[in-house]
Amino acid sequence: MSKLAELFENEAVKDFGVALRKALRIGQDYSSLVELEYAETKEQFTEVIKRFLRRYETLAKKGYKGTQLKRPREESLVELMRLVDEHGVKLVRSALISYALVKGGEENE
Repeated sequence: MSKLAELFENEAVKDFGVALRKALRIGQDYSSLVELEYAETKEQFTEVIKRFLRRYETLAKKGYKGTQLKRPREESLVELMRLVDEHGVKLVRSALISYALVKGGEENE
């Protein structure tokens, strides 16, 4: 299995990917997607994730159709940064964006 496929199945990537998908579809947060695409270093990636989480928190507080949005877990953030150390920004970034742009069959949005 390729490294990208392994990352795509990682729970942290899934957790953040779902949040990014909701931010894009519900909150139209294209800024996070563009910023993520241009992150090249771990420091840049970290800053992009911080800004994304701030934006997502605002969206999550408002909710969607009367329900609160699920926030990414803190453990997922730690795991995501570990993955960046292990596999590099490019692969983690690609997996995260791919997961966000592919809608799973079990989700109802």
